[in-house]
Amino acid sequence: METQRPTLREDLGRAREERAVHLWGAIGSAIVSIFVPILGLITAYSGYKLTDVMSRRWFGLLLAAFGLANVVSWILWLAMLAGYI
Repeated sequence: METQRPTLREDLGRAREERAVHLWGAIGSAIVSIFVPILGLITAYSGYKLTDVMSRRWFGLLLAAFGLANVVSWILWLAMLAGYI
C-alpha cells in the first residue's frame, strides 16, 4: 500500500501541534533577525528542531540557513569595521 506524503499545509499544521514553540520561534526570529542579526541563532536552532517533526526537511533547513546567514554576515560586518578584513 502506498502512503501519501502530507501537503505543506498539513506538515505545518503537524509542526504547529507538536512543536509550536519552535515553529513560531523560527518564523518570528527569522523576521526580527533581519534587524537584530544575533537572533539568527534562535532561527537556526528552531529551524533545525523542525526537521525532526516535519516530513519536509527543507523547510526547517531553509530557516536554519537563513538564520545562520544573518549571523555570519553580522560577524563579517563587525570584522570589517574592526579592520580585520
